[in-house]
Amino acid sequence: MDNMENPNSQSEMTPPAGLQPTGFQSSDLQSTNLQPTDLQSNGLQMKAPEKTTAQDADSDDSVFHVFGNAKTVEFDQRLASQQINMNPTEKMVVEPLTGSSVVYDASSEQGVPENGFPAGYGPNAGIKRIKKPVKPKLKERIKRSFGQMTKKQRRLLVIIPSVSLILIITLSLVAMVTGVFATDYSKTYSVAKSIKNELQKIRSNTNCEKVIEYNDNTFTSMEIYQGYVEECKKAGRGISEQLIEEMGDTAGVLKDVEVNRRFEAFKVALNESKNGNADMEKTLNLYSIWHSWILTEASGDKSHNGFEWSEADIKDAAKILIESGNEKLAAYGNRWVELKTEAAKAAYKFYHTSESTEVVDYAEAKSDMEAKKAAFSDFQKEKRPDIVTEFPLQQVNLANISVKFEEMYSFIRETYQKNYNKRVGGCKELINAIICD
Repeated sequence: MDNMENPNSQSEMTPPAGLQPTGFQSSDLQSTNLQPTDLQSNGLQMKAPEKTTAQDADSDDSVFHVFGNAKTVEFDQRLASQQINMNPTEKMVVEPLTGSSVVYDASSEQGVPENGFPAGYGPNAGIKRIKKPVKPKLKERIKRSFGQMTKKQRRLLVIIPSVSLILIITLSLVAMVTGVFATDYSKTYSVAKSIKNELQKIRSNTNCEKVIEYNDNTFTSMEIYQGYVEECKKAGRGISEQLIEEMGDTAGVLKDVEVNRRFEAFKVALNESKNGNADMEKTLNLYSIWHSWILTEASGDKSHNGFEWSEADIKDAAKILIESGNEKLAAYGNRWVELKTEAAKAAYKFYHTSESTEVVDYAEAKSDMEAKKAAFSDFQKEKRPDIVTEFPLQQVNLANISVKFEEMYSFIRETYQKNYNKRVGGCKELINAIICD
């Protein structure tokens, strides 16, 4: 306390026990307007504010005098987190084989220089370039993958392929013994037999010959003749389209190349024969029209005593020819109506005119009647069309179809005998052989 009595003393203050010297002089108390007695009265020791070195440096710096005190800039964490980090300190490398990834510290690597040039180029030629990680070899990756597996995974890796291989071998042996996965030719052979039967029916079909033979026959009814025409049309259409489609969907045609090749050749021959089928049906329709006309004319002559037709009956009878759509038959029908009407009128005049009503020259009337009958008869002899000759019926040529079918059928039959399906059957089963007809 002796030292505190003289405020102007230059000696240092001795701190109490447990306190370190503060380093300020008693003269500093004067600058703070505090008296030592005030400190003693409060029982406190007060440390004088210390002048910082930075303030002294700023006060002596010429830049400080020009610009004044620097502004305090606060750090904005939210704004900083929105910025793109061009030099991340951590990088991830993904293993392509296993899909595992490794994160490593890349803080020691050289980042992107501020001048914008990549490392190793231009002004940054001296900077060490970041090398890309080298992709490990397949052997190393496999070895690493095996090393990362557990014992259970290694066992499964051996067991699963082994079981799969054993299963495949077992199924193959079963298929070889039982023929489960072999091509089944039973359906192919069955449909081929149906086609063969239909082809034989077409060969033995005589309805087309009957259509030609009975075309001018007045004793063949229209019902019977039309039956011949329809059966001939069926023969002209050839094999049923349904059978051909069914044959194409069988396993033998779909899986066996040789069977398929022969089947396609048969289809080509069949389609070629059908090209004239439309013309054949048109010709058969003309035959049907003409036969109807023949029956109508014969019936009219019989009921009308030859030439005693009425004009209305003559026109009705010839309508089927005029409306046939064939020019030749229509022309013949029109001329027939004209001459038949003249002959019928002349005959009526001769047979049904009475002297009590009008004067009749019977000799002249008879001569006119005979002349017109003769003109009509000459017309029929000269202009009556021969339908069978003028419109010949082009029947289906079965020769090429039969050849191609026999090639296909023989191959299918022999193949089915070698790959016979006992559950389906269809052939004669002998003790040591299979015979398919």
